[in-house]
Amino acid sequence: MNKDLFYYPFYPKQWAIKTNILTLEEKGAYLEIINAIYINDEIEIFEKHIPNILGISKGKKYFKLMESLKPFLTVVDNTENGELKYTQSKIKKIRLSVNKSLAQKSFAGKQSARARARNRTKQVQQPLNSRTNENATNNNKQNTNIDRFSTISNADILNNMS
Repeated sequence: MNKDLFYYPFYPKQWAIKTNILTLEEKGAYLEIINAIYINDEIEIFEKHIPNILGISKGKKYFKLMESLKPFLTVVDNTENGELKYTQSKIKKIRLSVNKSLAQKSFAGKQSARARARNRTKQVQQPLNSRTNENATNNNKQNTNIDRFSTISNADILNNMS
């Protein structure tokens, strides 16, 4: 699970229109299922995991809920061992667009880091005088630059040595 998948857009009007035939219990179960689909890396879940997600046993109540929710879910046919998987088309579309956005942001961040690293190496390679705020017209040969804010005269150096 990616740590950046902490939200997805929720449209209350669409939700109310599309789920108005469901009971409150079925709406809650459907929301739990689509949340589980969203945070799963494959953007799909096995049918055998749904009872655990909903916190119910695989009995009458479970089969009644699934009968109501199956029209809202899409069956995934690419299972190797024949186990049933479900996804939800809108959640899958949103998750794929989020993944694309995260990949673009990651690429841009890496490019920016490379550019900053190149600029740092260029700055290190510049001669000392070009990195300081010293004017090129300053012809005071008696002063030695310590850093870009201070200088020391040759006389001060001689005084400190004696």
